[in-house]
Amino acid sequence: MIAELHKILQSLNLDQKETAVLILLLEEGKLRVRDIAKFAKINRTTAYGILKTLMNRGLVSQTKEKGVLMFQSIEPAHLINYVERLESNLSETKKEIKSILPQLSRLRRQKSVFPRIQFFEGIEGIKQAYEDTLINNEEKTLRDFTGTDAIFREMPHEWVEYYLQKRARSGIKCLDIAPDTEWSRKSQTRDKELLRETKLIPEQFAFDTEIDVYDNKTAIMSFSEKEPIAVIIEDNNIAKTMKKLFEYVYESITPPLIPPPQGEGKTGTRSDK
Repeated sequence: MIAELHKILQSLNLDQKETAVLILLLEEGKLRVRDIAKFAKINRTTAYGILKTLMNRGLVSQTKEKGVLMFQSIEPAHLINYVERLESNLSETKKEIKSILPQLSRLRRQKSVFPRIQFFEGIEGIKQAYEDTLINNEEKTLRDFTGTDAIFREMPHEWVEYYLQKRARSGIKCLDIAPDTEWSRKSQTRDKELLRETKLIPEQFAFDTEIDVYDNKTAIMSFSEKEPIAVIIEDNNIAKTMKKLFEYVYESITPPLIPPPQGEGKTGTRSDK
């Protein structure tokens, strides 16, 4: 149960130490700073910093008992209210960002100092790069070289499902080239549902990356176990070249031949009627 609570709290943008201190207070009730530092195995200075952060978020409060400063967490039942406040704040922030997006886009086009290559590190960074393929995709088409096995090996399956469903809901069609593996074939059975057309290449050409080409961008995701990264290159000429390369390969792939039923198609024989 504690491990599950750790996971839930960290999903609220608490780091590992903040999560540990909050769980400690949820379990123990009121504690002095020195006791928090002892049980959490951190020094007092770090403990004070963490407590200040948690108080600013409304997750911890302080009181005095017999002149001694004590800290306590909010009631467990109030965590629901905290999540609801976060959702409300995020909703407002989303509206504000949407309202200024046109100005930001114009500013970026005017300023040549902005980088045309973006780097993203870690699984969370790769997720952000994937989101760009949906947010900045005016032509509503993705051309993908997909290392299916690597994706399902390294990316959280529930997030992959979230992304696929969001892409389909957004009306973005996907043309996909993937190695002929078990994962790819399973994925291919959902093509109609996910607004996708998949063509398979021999398994011997399997790869552990994904290349997405959309609008004037080329996104490359590398699913290295140690250092997963993503790169987005924003350049018209590169995107045009990659689109032509993709289309050449895509059109060159022929569907697998379906063998005739047993007893048919053999020289010198015919089926009885």
